[in-house]
Amino acid sequence: MTDNRTSMPEHLEEYWQKNQQIWGLFWIHPTTTMGKLAEELIMIWETTEAEEWINVVDWIPF
Repeated sequence: MTDNRTSMPEHLEEYWQKNQQIWGLFWIHPTTTMGKLAEELIMIWETTEAEEWINVVDWIPF
């Protein structure tokens, strides 16, 4: 998870150019409450497998 939209895109691009993988990245909307963030993470944890998130970049909340 990150709200760093300044330097993180560069880091991701460097990884992908080297054919490296990431275990998923969630951008967090600035107005997301801690409660909503916790709900979303629990839902992800309960309904998906870690391998489904390899090289996936998505927003929380969805």
